[in-house]
Amino acid sequence: MKKTFWIFCALIIFSFQFSVFNCTAQIVDSTEIKAEQVRKHSPKKASWLALIPGAGQIYNKKYWKLPIVYGGMGTTSYLIYYYGNLTSIYRKEYVARVNGNTEDLSTDPEIMEMTDDGVSLTRNVYRRNMEISVAACAIVYILSIVDASVDAHLFYYDVSDNLSLGVMPKIDFNPVTKVATPSVALVFKF
Repeated sequence: MKKTFWIFCALIIFSFQFSVFNCTAQIVDSTEIKAEQVRKHSPKKASWLALIPGAGQIYNKKYWKLPIVYGGMGTTSYLIYYYGNLTSIYRKEYVARVNGNTEDLSTDPEIMEMTDDGVSLTRNVYRRNMEISVAACAIVYILSIVDASVDAHLFYYDVSDNLSLGVMPKIDFNPVTKVATPSVALVFKF
């Protein structure tokens, strides 16, 4: 009596789960599933969405990559802003010194102690750092697009336990010399 009661309860719970989550069981050919899956997840769509930083990663459901994309874009954007401001300050100082304009000279004691050549060299260093930051930002942006595209192409890649590479001992027999030679074989299972 208890056994049938528990079986009855299990069947009710099981049927309730299927009705709540709209689960249906079907036997479908695996080639039909793969063709349907490929149509649902498009690498082209992922690449277009990746033009908005992070959107391609969200489309591919790789949420853990968002902090990497936004961290790289944010860091390089801040460095562009920081070095751009310093470049602007030293450029204005250099132009004011060359033109003899004393009203536009900086009141910063560190800049006041520099020579004209020192101000020019410092401006060039900051401009170079700003340009490197712009290049780094572009690289991070392009890499995020490439990453989204590659992830979309590999979205349905089979990484199950049925795929493996094993190393097994093997004996090769040479029919001409009638000698058996021990060797090692790489065995693919799929």
